[in-house]
Amino acid sequence: MVLGKFAIAASFAIVLVAYWLLRVVYNIFFHPLSSFPGPRWAVASYLSEFYYDVVKGGLQLKKVVEMHERYVGPIVRYNPDELHINDPFFYEKIYAGAGQKREKDYNSQLSSGVQFAMVATIGHDLHRQRRGYLSSLFSKKSISEIEPSIQAKVDKLVEKLKEAHHMGETLIGVLVFGALTTDVVTHYAYGKSFEELDKPGFPCRLEHDVKGMLLSLHARRYFPTIFRVLTLLPEWALVRLNPDVVSYLDLDRRVTQLSIEAINSRKSEARPTKNANLFDALTDSSIPTHERTVQRLKDESQLVLIAGLDTTARFLTAVVCYLVTYPDTLAKLRAELHTMTDKQESRPTWSQLETLPYLTAFINEALRCHCSITSRFPRVPLEPLVYKDWVIPAGTSVGASPWLLNRHPDVFPDPDAFRPERWLEAEARGEYLTRYLVTFAKGSRGCLGINLAYAELYLTVTALVQNFDMELVDSSIANIIPVRDFALGFDKDYNFGVNFRISKVLNE
Repeated sequence: MVLGKFAIAASFAIVLVAYWLLRVVYNIFFHPLSSFPGPRWAVASYLSEFYYDVVKGGLQLKKVVEMHERYVGPIVRYNPDELHINDPFFYEKIYAGAGQKREKDYNSQLSSGVQFAMVATIGHDLHRQRRGYLSSLFSKKSISEIEPSIQAKVDKLVEKLKEAHHMGETLIGVLVFGALTTDVVTHYAYGKSFEELDKPGFPCRLEHDVKGMLLSLHARRYFPTIFRVLTLLPEWALVRLNPDVVSYLDLDRRVTQLSIEAINSRKSEARPTKNANLFDALTDSSIPTHERTVQRLKDESQLVLIAGLDTTARFLTAVVCYLVTYPDTLAKLRAELHTMTDKQESRPTWSQLETLPYLTAFINEALRCHCSITSRFPRVPLEPLVYKDWVIPAGTSVGASPWLLNRHPDVFPDPDAFRPERWLEAEARGEYLTRYLVTFAKGSRGCLGINLAYAELYLTVTALVQNFDMELVDSSIANIIPVRDFALGFDKDYNFGVNFRISKVLNE
């Protein structure tokens, strides 16, 4: 009897190994992508990607870069089913506009953790529908209308930084600017600010929560069932497993309550005539009932907060690095802003600041050099794509890392140099480099919150330049150069840490 059970188990194991070996042979020699360049150890199975992303911690992007160097070409097959194309001139074919259908890669949805959010939506048509619910809320016109609210929060940040200077405090960049971006996003999207800037210091627990979510990204992709089971556990069990999850659970409760209130309010028709925030927009009566569930609202609202908090906070942290490291650049910014403020009594608006050539060049160069997004975020074209001599089959996942494209030497010579002047020089030649700036992505699935981000950037960068001299503390630009890819970049120690202090308050 024991021998019989052993024989069954052994036979089952042999079948599994045989299937795996046959799959490896198929992937290498008979797969529709078998003719594309890529190392056999990488395309044979997902074990290589699992090893570098899960075991080694977000190092697959580094291996992709090495593959491009090894095969001396812009296109590589880095796992059995996906291609990476490092060519800025082909980007718009991959990340096409609404006229061409591009679906979300299924594996990307597994890792998102918010499967009902717009950004995780696989189908092109459903994604377009969901994006339409929010497009007017995040239009430039709508963001311009809330500029006074954004400016008020920037002013509050300035006052807190002045207090930190008088106390001699050393500040952590992502927590400082995470407090700002949290208050901006929650006030606009949720209708009520979380008031992080009113708390002593800059605790910004949400920033820690976002970091935890990002660092679990690759594990969620490979073990989605485990993470789904975890969501079913009672709170006390989750806290026992990970005490740091407390603040995330608090966020989850708050968002759940807001979602329920929004749905109930719509049912009672005790609503404003205008969609004033994200919950208003997502429960509009024109939206099908099955799209107005609590889970849908929760996923969408959490994703908006996560995306709007961390990326902009990281960028502003990088801005501090650049302002401190390049004093000549800081001097030029101050001179340009001084020229504008001398000509008018009122404070410059966002639209006025956008007309300043050097400030705009500085922001563009900072967005280029420090692109928070490192992941490939592949798209799935529903038609074959022709790239040079290659025909990419329909239904193939194709991606391109914004971090690599923003540093492509064919568009940005000497890509590692921080030089805002390159944008002014290119414009003088009739070249517009913004076409190749893909920090916010492009196409039908590009960043919905780009206008809100730009408003925050222009107003906050202006405030920093006009009010403070700063210095880095045990930090340098090396701290903002990504080594590990978890959708956003992290350093070798799984951090994105830049410490700084206010060395002088101007005009005080």
